[in-house]
Amino acid sequence: MSQNPGSSFSLIDHTADLGFEVLADSLPKLMEEAAKALFSIIADLDNVKEDKHLRIEMPTDSPEENLRYWLEELLFRFNSADTLFSKFTVSEEDNHFVGTAGGELFDPKRHTIHTEIKGITYHQFEVSETDDGWRATIILDV
Repeated sequence: MSQNPGSSFSLIDHTADLGFEVLADSLPKLMEEAAKALFSIIADLDNVKEDKHLRIEMPTDSPEENLRYWLEELLFRFNSADTLFSKFTVSEEDNHFVGTAGGELFDPKRHTIHTEIKGITYHQFEVSETDDGWRATIILDV
């Protein structure tokens, strides 16, 4: 489980795929923690440097669509450009969310891949505001 103040994630048992649940005290923190969870499932992030930075603007007002877009874009960049991300920040700018991911090119000599993720499924994908903040459930196609 994550140790960041005000947020956490935990794995969910799922028959054919792999899932996780994220809890955070704000929507930006939820998006950051979801990205961290995704890449923690993919690889060991302890020795990933921040040589490259990617800025992603979320296109909608929908928390669900923004979270899905953010995660899918990060996964696409990992799969297409071999960039392994380890640091994530999300902020609200001009009434929309902007995320930044820091990482480096995947190096098989230094990085260990744990799980190949094919995509973010629509099955059980949920983002909701709770009394304590925000909660998301995300199922991954592995």
